[in-house]
Amino acid sequence: MDVTRRRIGDLLLEHAAPPAPSGAPLLYVHGLWGGAWVFEEWLRASAAHGHEAWAVNLRGHHGSRPVAALGSVGLEDYVRDVADVLDVVGPAAVVGHSMGGLVAQIVASRDDVSAAVLIASAPPPGIPLITWALLRRMPWYLADVLAPRAFRARRADTDALSLNAVPPAHRASVAARLVDDSGRVARQLALGRVAPPPRPRCPMLVLGAGRDRLIPPRVQRRIARRYAADYLEAPAHGHMLPVEPGWQGPLAGMLAWLRSRSAAPELAVAASRR
Repeated sequence: MDVTRRRIGDLLLEHAAPPAPSGAPLLYVHGLWGGAWVFEEWLRASAAHGHEAWAVNLRGHHGSRPVAALGSVGLEDYVRDVADVLDVVGPAAVVGHSMGGLVAQIVASRDDVSAAVLIASAPPPGIPLITWALLRRMPWYLADVLAPRAFRARRADTDALSLNAVPPAHRASVAARLVDDSGRVARQLALGRVAPPPRPRCPMLVLGAGRDRLIPPRVQRRIARRYAADYLEAPAHGHMLPVEPGWQGPLAGMLAWLRSRSAAPELAVAASRR
């Protein structure tokens, strides 16, 4: 399947269209320092399985919705970006990775969200994000998150926490695609300074990664319990699961779950309200 670039207003997205639609549209949402590129392979595979698939570049990322001061952007701004896309492409299932998983939790109360999938997700308030591995690296970033200003993680920290399951020969190419992100959002995530997400109104799946050193699977299991969500774990994968070798297995599990949770009635109801 071809992946093309599309614009919705001033937001830049990547899009893959199925030859014959047979499933709910999917909207992929990236995490801190990422972009729609994280889901390139998942877009193609999703379309091949009958899903119209979109991946949004959140504001300030890769030419999407330019901002004057990226460091001051808040999580609520990223939620607004996703809401603006849903207003055009919804109803859809929202699939969020890392910080994007928290965005997916927040929009899961919308009528036009048929399902929410959280991949190696940032937790909601009340479930601590800080681990020892993060805590001992935090002094490097205190000025960025307190100012706040745009920044990105040091390569050594990225390799240790996010790219540990990416083959060493490929880590440089993945790291080169990471971009600056908001110090304010990083502070919100680290301290849980966001409003608790509304109660989800759709089925939810949490997908954890057994080798995730950034947001370990014990956090994912707590998220699943919080929402009474279904839970799957990919034991061989790390935090950057969508770009790691073997990504096809977790994606297949997610698509099978979506089929088992067929949202045709909910989609029809949501569409009737638009």
